[in-house]
Amino acid sequence: MKRLSLILILLISNLMISQNLKEYRALLQTGESSEKSAKILIEKSSTAYKNSKEPIYVGFLAVGKFFMAKHAFNPLKKMSYFNEGKKLMESALKAEPDNLEVRLMRLITQESVPKVLGYSQNIKEDRTYLTRSYKNTTDEDLKIYIKDYLKL
Repeated sequence: MKRLSLILILLISNLMISQNLKEYRALLQTGESSEKSAKILIEKSSTAYKNSKEPIYVGFLAVGKFFMAKHAFNPLKKMSYFNEGKKLMESALKAEPDNLEVRLMRLITQESVPKVLGYSQNIKEDRTYLTRSYKNTTDEDLKIYIKDYLKL
């Protein structure tokens, strides 16, 4: 009976996280072109991380910071947001190195930032990891997104 209860709790929490991730993924799609969406992404992911301690939310927070770097006018503020995002992304991956979604976020970020910023050292590693591992995820939306992004 205890095992069944534990399994049910894990399944329900997994389902809740999956539903919640759809909202964050939608903000990722609009955050690059909308400062308002980027700010909402930062606020929501920061709160979600404080409540759950899940590294995935640190990844979303990092992307929000990268988006804000794009929206900021002041060059010092741009660098500040960029450096915060970089630090957060690396801490999310350090906490959960096998998280496909965080790896994908880092890959997309590193492929899109100017090379002069020096944040492109993991592109090959992340592409290889995602290519080998995406089939094993149970998250169908993520699987499709990875497959489309990598053009597999």
